[in-house]
Amino acid sequence: MQTSKKGKTKSRRKQRKRFFTQPNHQRNKLMTAKLHEDLQKEYGVKRMTIRKEDSVLVVRGEFKDMEGKVSSINREKAQIFIEGASVEKSSGTTYDIPIYPSNVVLTKIEVKKDKWRKKILDRRAAQGKGEK
Repeated sequence: MQTSKKGKTKSRRKQRKRFFTQPNHQRNKLMTAKLHEDLQKEYGVKRMTIRKEDSVLVVRGEFKDMEGKVSSINREKAQIFIEGASVEKSSGTTYDIPIYPSNVVLTKIEVKKDKWRKKILDRRAAQGKGEK
């Protein structure tokens, strides 16, 4: 097993352990997705954390090319649930299919309701341009 100065490891076992035992504030970084090209130009940011009520486009998997709003988020398992991404069981009940954030692209983000998110976007856009 080789490690670097920062304590990173190449061991699969240790990587998985660190991934599944992360605290909630670090798990939030796992819940990021790329912004759509139009939003990247508008805000000057490439990635953003996914929140409830955002609109996303699924780019990989069973529901590819489906667009919908995020109905709920499970940080513990790093999964999001989208309205319309559900399957009907043989008993007639439907259940939502979890989708990983890396498989979606943000097409519309709710900035008007969230003042903190607006501040984050402004700060990150300024850092990208070299201003401080």
